[in-house]
Amino acid sequence: MKSHGKNRIDNLQWAGAENYNFSPVLYGEDLAGNPDFYLNLILGLAAKYFGADTLERLFASWSGQMQREKYDLFALYLLEEAVYRREVDARPVLSDLRRDFAHRFLDDAHDLRRRTLALRVPLFYAMEMKRTHDILGRPYKKLNKKETAIYDVLRLPEDTTAENLKAHVLDLFARCLRYRERTRRLPPWLPAIHLFSIPGYISIERSNVPGMFHREGEGGDMPVVFNFLRRIKKDREEEIEKTFGRNLFSDEKSLALNRAICTEGHRKSRIYFTRGIDEKDKSQDQELNARTVRRHLMKFQETKNSYTRAISDLTRAFKLKLASVTTTGGETARRGKLISRRAFRAEISNRAAIFERKNLHPAPSFRVDLILDASASLLAMESTIAIEAYILSKSLENNGIQNRILCYQTVEDTTVITILKDYDDGADMKKIFRYKSMGWNRDGLFFKAYPVLLDGKGPQLSIVLTDANPCDFHPLMGKGLRLNKSYFEEPALDDTARYLDALARKNVKILALLNSDHVDNAEKLFHHRFVKIQKIEQIAHVAGKWIQKELVKMN
Repeated sequence: MKSHGKNRIDNLQWAGAENYNFSPVLYGEDLAGNPDFYLNLILGLAAKYFGADTLERLFASWSGQMQREKYDLFALYLLEEAVYRREVDARPVLSDLRRDFAHRFLDDAHDLRRRTLALRVPLFYAMEMKRTHDILGRPYKKLNKKETAIYDVLRLPEDTTAENLKAHVLDLFARCLRYRERTRRLPPWLPAIHLFSIPGYISIERSNVPGMFHREGEGGDMPVVFNFLRRIKKDREEEIEKTFGRNLFSDEKSLALNRAICTEGHRKSRIYFTRGIDEKDKSQDQELNARTVRRHLMKFQETKNSYTRAISDLTRAFKLKLASVTTTGGETARRGKLISRRAFRAEISNRAAIFERKNLHPAPSFRVDLILDASASLLAMESTIAIEAYILSKSLENNGIQNRILCYQTVEDTTVITILKDYDDGADMKKIFRYKSMGWNRDGLFFKAYPVLLDGKGPQLSIVLTDANPCDFHPLMGKGLRLNKSYFEEPALDDTARYLDALARKNVKILALLNSDHVDNAEKLFHHRFVKIQKIEQIAHVAGKWIQKELVKMN
């Protein structure tokens, strides 16, 4: 957490606690891993009613336990309801904040993170799903009898005070979570092991300690499970397939590709190629896919006439440019340029083929790839990106230019590359509108893997929509005994530039559409071959202009 961000959250907790004389030691984060306004206000209110020292001692009670993360989650679960009931009459705005928090938790954008939470702490996931539905007045009937019984009793008594808070919490933990104070603790020399990189519903950070090396108390901060690691890995792979679609390659080829590509700094990562979710395959997450397509279609229908006009204008622009650079052939027709010798000899009628019509023949090997960054940073403009990709693809198709649309994102340790539309596919709106934003962007690994999808048979133009800010939760692994480096800023830029330069040496022309203010990063990565777009709606227009210029050069 950056210092100015941390100060802002501290101020929020101080305001809730009505006390500026303590240093917050707990920070609440949302599903995306960002500081959450409501949760941090709740922690401040908890400090007001029970005391900051009491809270610190409470969370320290299980700091050395193997399941510390689970107890952190449930402790905040109990505190949230307790302080909400006490404070809502004095602060009516809490009711609206609570409803907003519930809406965010159930938002489609967090679907993958909710599923990760369900894998990590299934009971907490069930409790939180039920409570957020109750807050919003929605039915939720997926709890079994045991979970329903726990949900009914898992709340602090109204007479809870600073003196008996710990006793009440541990009593509930013992009855509902099988908590034992004498549970085996982690050896102090053992590093914390994270089985999943997505933080889940809420991450409680111990202040002044890097998140990866929490060492307050006697143990680590995440559950360490040495048994069933193979099953967990398999579950994770199945979750990737369910969310993004089946693997493009066989298991054997996929393993060989991962061994060849995921080396050096990426040796702890995985690469996964897919054509996306097939709507006929019921084993995949059709609900998430259908919601994504429906969301983009609704956006398209809002200004359908404008988008249709954009396709027409771009189609015409390509056609004019092709007319100036491509070879022409003629055929007889009933309209066109008059062929005098045929008109002189022919009997003039409505069916007389006495005219010549020119046919334009663009270079058949010329191909265009539109590559979309699909990380969560683009979530707010997700529908617009999908529509712009469709406009560009349809305009190219109308002129006989083969084109393909790819997107990539990194989820946990896996960089997923999805072919939304292949060269031989028509510009099917529903296929292209499967584009969804989630996860990180490990750009270097994508560009290292990209040649797998290139056949090298003809001129290739690749247009990349990017923020020129590669960033991933997993580090860039060091060689030998060298330390790992965070996949961010200089290490990530150096890694990405390395593989972009390798593509340039293979005669792959990369043009970048920059949708951020990271101009210096773009210059390092793409040199002069990029343009900063002011609005995301400019993707098709700007890309179209570049393609026209490249048509002239390539022909």
